[in-house]
Amino acid sequence: MAESSLNGTFGAYLIGVIVSACLFGVTCTQTWYYFTRYSDVTILKVWVAAIWLVLTLPANYPTLTGLHRILEVLHVAFPGHAIYYYVILHYGDPAALAQAIWTLCVNITVTGLIGLLVDLFYARRIYYLSNHNVPLLAATIILPVCRFGTSVGITAYSIQLKDFARFEVHSMTSLVKASVPIHVVTDILVAGSLCYYLHSSRTGIKRTDTMINRLMVYAVHNGLIIAVADVLVIAFNTAYPGNLVYLAVYQVVANLYSNSLLATLNARRPSKPGP
Repeated sequence: MAESSLNGTFGAYLIGVIVSACLFGVTCTQTWYYFTRYSDVTILKVWVAAIWLVLTLPANYPTLTGLHRILEVLHVAFPGHAIYYYVILHYGDPAALAQAIWTLCVNITVTGLIGLLVDLFYARRIYYLSNHNVPLLAATIILPVCRFGTSVGITAYSIQLKDFARFEVHSMTSLVKASVPIHVVTDILVAGSLCYYLHSSRTGIKRTDTMINRLMVYAVHNGLIIAVADVLVIAFNTAYPGNLVYLAVYQVVANLYSNSLLATLNARRPSKPGP
């Protein structure tokens, strides 16, 4: 495989993995802060723990033996395994470099799962802020579920195609292009709904309104950053469908989702003293 091709495929993906690993460190710090400073209900703590576990479940696979790979990994270890497979185990092997390993493909679904968990949390919050607005609740649930469905579809189709060169087929690029608008609409709907109902709940009490303003800023910033990342995914997929630049950007999206949730939770006044 030519050097330019490697730069656009595994070079780009490696950069995405490195950025994702850095953001994962931020996620760990925010998770630790949340559990040590807040006394929330058990279900919310379980929800936060589930998102963190999806990002971090450890791996256990005898890669060097090549006899069996037992992957108990998700967002962090899947791309790590993919990079190790391509640049260590099959270094200089053009046939292997042209194949999309399944961990690379399945990680798309993992990212979609993290986004779904975060959006369901926001849907619950919007439901209570909107005084139990059922149609809005349905929209904030159905759209994330549809988005997760597209992630599963892209994963299944990627595994079926196998070759990176075949990712340029019309049906594959059309599926990616169809999924990203759902991402953007969902992010805008969630951020807009949160801002509207948070603003409507202002009380005139300075301390309360200051907290509401802070949460509104987080909602706008988080929604905007994730929406921009989603737009970059479709832009790179359209311009460079044959390489992994768009997948490198998508690798970071899960970290943006988890950190947006934790930043929102940690913006509140701590309910218990620090360690």
